[in-house]
Amino acid sequence: MPIPLDRRRSALARQVGSLALAQVRLENPMAVVRAATWHNSLCRIGLTLPFFVVSDLGLLLTTPKGPGGLGTVGGAGNQFVMGALPSSEDASPSPRSLLASYVDLLARISSSEVVEKAASYRLKDDIVAALIARILGDVTLSWNNPAKGVGGAELPLDPALYADADIRQHFADFDPGPLWSFLQAMERHAWHVVTCVEQVDLDTLRLLSLFRGTGDEQGAPLCFVDLENILRSPEANDVVNFSLELLPSILETKRATGVTASAVDGLASIERRGNLDSLVLTELAYDDDVFDRKLLDQELFFYGREKQRDEQRRLEYILVDSSASMRGERQVFARGLALALAKKQALEGNDAWIRFFDSRLHDTIKLSRGGAAQVPSFLAFRSERGRNYGKVFRQLMAELSRMQRESPRQVVLHIITHGQCHVPVELIAALKKLAFLHGIIILPSSELSLEYLPLLDRHQIISAETLASRKERRDRALGIVQESGTSRHA
Repeated sequence: MPIPLDRRRSALARQVGSLALAQVRLENPMAVVRAATWHNSLCRIGLTLPFFVVSDLGLLLTTPKGPGGLGTVGGAGNQFVMGALPSSEDASPSPRSLLASYVDLLARISSSEVVEKAASYRLKDDIVAALIARILGDVTLSWNNPAKGVGGAELPLDPALYADADIRQHFADFDPGPLWSFLQAMERHAWHVVTCVEQVDLDTLRLLSLFRGTGDEQGAPLCFVDLENILRSPEANDVVNFSLELLPSILETKRATGVTASAVDGLASIERRGNLDSLVLTELAYDDDVFDRKLLDQELFFYGREKQRDEQRRLEYILVDSSASMRGERQVFARGLALALAKKQALEGNDAWIRFFDSRLHDTIKLSRGGAAQVPSFLAFRSERGRNYGKVFRQLMAELSRMQRESPRQVVLHIITHGQCHVPVELIAALKKLAFLHGIIILPSSELSLEYLPLLDRHQIISAETLASRKERRDRALGIVQESGTSRHA
């Protein structure tokens, strides 16, 4: 259903009409709907861009290029083509020159390694919108056209509204002056746009793609401000790099399975007991009397099948010290390790919570069973508070006590901190009754003298020598992650 006649002069028709200037097109009816999603995300942060520019740049960031270069996308039916310039009847020489410059800029952007890799990561729409804002945000601020705010309303996401739309007719219904004005701004700042593309950190995009999640988890919105912060933050980049050293090994983790005789899931083993429908077929070759004897003596072979264990999922509660004492190398190791620990436990089917603390406990970041997480919020977190460890652990004690009263479960508490994290011994003793305690002490600045250390069920000391070596740092972190799978609440 095309846009109704009574809406021909609407903001929707204006934006759809701008697609007449689009130079990157994907022959997929949902491409315009996805572009509308990016447009809506940008509108929510007050960034109004012409719809055709959002569509062009978004498609470059999400559509892999085929063997034919810029003009094709791998896969039948997905033709990715540069749109033709308007004919002389449609535009004066000046707009034609602007469009030619725009096409040249898109070609330079599409040839960037950043764009090529980003397209292969299958990024969520929130991330794509943040990248568009990162690349064109400064151009928008320098765009001084009085009509720049027109069309800033969110667009509907109904594919029927965009199907068979008469784009050229809608384009003719409106003054294209603001669109030419924006192309002029892009032409003036072409080198800045290309530089912003090249400054996007590919490691950050790769890490975000590893935490996409599955099913409904992909719909969980990400914090746009946090996304923009981590795309610009050198501190976040250090944590990302360390996390990527650990995650390839973590991603091989599989959930533990049991064996059952029921005809469900895949084959796991050969058993002496089972149902007749799981009998190994070669056993039927015996004579009847021999078969009956073997059945009574339990000498026949049956296929054993996989069965997911029904035991209650363990809660892996990861506390990360974010006080001023944890800056620099301590912060990089602590946050990279926390992310790897949480990812491994989520892949094993456990619940994983990450929580920062300084003078108080901050909001909980939860990793679901599929592995989706608010990773941008985790990477962008900054603490500007002091520290009050007694208050923090008393609050934690109250929360764990309430949790165990309402829904008893096994809890493993990982405490990632430094050598001056002094907590009253009686608090640690009380916590030990509620959870398995695992302490990770990073880079003690002096001789370690924590009174509660003997009360911990397990503890690790990360020395300066370990952090100084990239290989030793990685191996030690992976060792801690692997050992975490053997943690049990006493």
